[in-house]
Amino acid sequence: MTYQFRLNGETPAKKNSRIVLKNGRNIPSKNYQQWHERAICEVNLQAKVRNICEPCTIRLFFCHGDLRRRDSDNGCSSIMDLLVDCGILQDDNWQIVKNIEIKNGYEKNNAFCIVEIEVEE
Repeated sequence: MTYQFRLNGETPAKKNSRIVLKNGRNIPSKNYQQWHERAICEVNLQAKVRNICEPCTIRLFFCHGDLRRRDSDNGCSSIMDLLVDCGILQDDNWQIVKNIEIKNGYEKNNAFCIVEIEVEE
């Protein structure tokens, strides 16, 4: 079974978008938090599956709206955390997520990410 949905906008890197507090603790930036909240709403409107605990393959297509340098693994981490926080994936450990495929593209001023989850049967 395959499930697919689209997230609009550029996917920020959670680990590169941290704010260090006076007590030394760090938290995600406001930009990341806003993206995360918006993305949860988008996922909840589109996703027709919850609590995947069977082995699956995750395919991500990042379409970037500009030509700035980005690391694909940082965007992937943000999406994986989102899938767990939304309850789509029970966990993103290797026993559930057996394979991750990442592709990148460019379309001026039109950033988005297509997420496809293929659950093994």
